[in-house]
Amino acid sequence: MKAVYFKVLILNKGENEMSSRKKLIDGVSPDPSLYNSDLAPVEGKNKNWTWWNFSALWMGIVANIVAWEVAANLIAAGMSFWQALACVSTAYFIAFIAILLNSFSGAKYGVPFPVLIRASFGTKGSQVPVFLRAGLGVFWFGVHMYISSMAVNVILSSTFQGWANLGEINILGLGLNEFLALAFSFIIHAYVIKNGMGRIRRFEGWAGPVIMIVSIGLVIWALNSTGGMGNITSTPSTLSGTEFWSTFFIGMTALLGTVATLMLNIADITKHSRTQKDHIIGQGIGMPIMFILFSIMALITTFGTMSVYGEPITNPIYILAEFDNPIIVIVGAAAIFIATLSTNIATNAIAVGYDLTNLLPKKLNFQKSGFIALIIGVISAPWLWYEEGGAMDVVLGAIGSTMAPVLGIMLVDFFIIRRFEYNLSNLYRHDGVYGGWNKESFIAFGLGIFAAFIGLFIPQLSYLYDFNWFIGVGVAAITYTVIMWPKRGKIVKNETIRSGNVLEKEETV
Repeated sequence: MKAVYFKVLILNKGENEMSSRKKLIDGVSPDPSLYNSDLAPVEGKNKNWTWWNFSALWMGIVANIVAWEVAANLIAAGMSFWQALACVSTAYFIAFIAILLNSFSGAKYGVPFPVLIRASFGTKGSQVPVFLRAGLGVFWFGVHMYISSMAVNVILSSTFQGWANLGEINILGLGLNEFLALAFSFIIHAYVIKNGMGRIRRFEGWAGPVIMIVSIGLVIWALNSTGGMGNITSTPSTLSGTEFWSTFFIGMTALLGTVATLMLNIADITKHSRTQKDHIIGQGIGMPIMFILFSIMALITTFGTMSVYGEPITNPIYILAEFDNPIIVIVGAAAIFIATLSTNIATNAIAVGYDLTNLLPKKLNFQKSGFIALIIGVISAPWLWYEEGGAMDVVLGAIGSTMAPVLGIMLVDFFIIRRFEYNLSNLYRHDGVYGGWNKESFIAFGLGIFAAFIGLFIPQLSYLYDFNWFIGVGVAAITYTVIMWPKRGKIVKNETIRSGNVLEKEETV
C-alpha cells in the first residue's frame, strides 16, 4: 500500500512579505478548483478519532426524531411488536453493511465524500451527485432545525405562563412563540458550526447518552402504562398477507431513507479515524446496536401512548407535552433538543459543509457552507409541510431512490473496478486519470434512478416502489459493473503508470 505524504514548500520573499504555501499531494500540486484546506487529505495527528468517538457520534445520530417516528409509524400502521422489530433490524443491518463498506476508502485516504466520488464520476462529473447530496443535506438541515425548535417551544411553554398565548401572533406561518423558538435553535446551530469539527467531536461525546436516558424514562412509563412487556409483545398484528409485506418493505425503505444520505458521505467522518479498526469497532457498537435499541424504545413507547391516550402518538415531543410534571417536560424536551441538534450537526452540517465547499473551493469553506445551509434551511419553511399526512414517507422514498444508485456505483468502483486502490493525487487534478466526466457512471446512475422511480409513474408497476432503494442500488451497481468490467485491467494499469510518473515528479518554486 502506497504511503501518502505531503510536502509543503514555503516561499520567503523578505521580512515584510507574508509567506505563501503550496501544498503537494504525492509530489504534485493540486488543481485550485478541486482543493482547499477543508478538502485536503487528513493525516498525522489530525486523524485522531477513536472507536469511542465513533460510538458516541452514532449515539447522537441514532437519537433523532425522524427515525423514532418512522419506527413508531410501523405500530400505528398495524404491525405487532415483533414484526416491527424485524423490519427495523433488517433495515439497519443493511444500512450498517453499506456504511461500513463506504467507510473504508475515507479512512484509508483521509478524504471526504466529494473527493472520493471523483474517481467514479470524474472530477467534473462528480459535481452532479455532490450537488444532489448538498441539496438533500440542506433540506434535512431545515427539517431537523425545525424539529429542535419544537422542543424549545415545549420547554418555554412549561417554563413561562402565557408563552403559548404568543401563538396568536402570526409571523411567516408561525406563531410568535414558535418563531422565537426557531430563532433560538438557529443561533445554537450557528454556534456549533462556527467552532468546526473539533467542537462537533466534543459535543457528540455527551449529547448521545443524554437522549438515551430520557428514552429509557419513556420506556419505563410505557411499561407501567401497558402492564409490562408481555402485554406489548402479545398484542396481535392487524396486517396479513400482501398488506403486511407491502408495509414491511415500505417501512424498510423509509428507515433506509433516514440514513441514505449518510451512507454516501460517511467518509466525511471516517477520514478522521486513527485506524480502520477504530471506525469498524466504533460504528459496529454505535450504529446497528444503538439504532435497533432506540427503535425498540420507540416501539414500546408507542404502545404506551395507545394504552394511555387511545391512539398512537409517534412524536416523542408531543408525548412529553402531555405530562403534567413541568420538570419532566423541560428535562425531556431539552434532551430531545440536544439530540436533534446532535443529529443535524453530525449528519447534515458536516455533509453540506464539505459538499458546498467542493462546488466552490476558492470561495467557500466548511463554516461558510454550514451557514448557507442554515439560511436556506430556514427559507425552505419546513413548518408549512413537515407534519402533513404522508409527506415524510414520500420524501424518504424519494431520497432513497436518488441516493441509492450513487452508493451502488461508489462501492463497485472502489472494491471491484479499482481493486481497493485510488490514485490520491489524481483525485485533485482535472488532467489525471479521473479528469473530466465518466459517462459510464452517468449511464448507470440514470438507469438506477429510472428503475427506482418506475413504480411511482407506472401504475401497473406501483408495487416496485416499495423496493425503490434496493432496486436503485442493484440496477446501478450491476450496470456499472457490466460497462466497466472490460476496462478493469486497463484502468488499474493506467493508474499505476500515472502514479509512478507523479511520484517521480518534483515541483519547485
